[in-house]
Amino acid sequence: MSFWELLALSSAVATIMVVFLTIYALINNKTLKEESKLTRETLQKLITEESRLTREMIERMTERTEKMLERMTERTEKMIERTTEKLGELIVSEGQKTRELIRKKE
Repeated sequence: MSFWELLALSSAVATIMVVFLTIYALINNKTLKEESKLTRETLQKLITEESRLTREMIERMTERTEKMLERMTERTEKMIERTTEKLGELIVSEGQKTRELIRKKE
């Protein structure tokens, strides 16, 4: 095989490879664009779902916090009532003791 025949054969093989690679690149590009679109859609859905879950979580936490505050307020009010009653009883008993001391001194 002469040099020119070998060169022609190499050129034909190179041309076939370039055509094949070009077709492959075009198909691959189309596939990558479709995959990219699907990935973007999936990410958007995930972001939307995450936002929804975050809002729900915040609402639940707010409800729980409000319930806790209500319970704490009720308990605080009960403690104030009990403390007031005990102070009243203490004032009455101390007043009686004071009267008794005054009577004993008289």
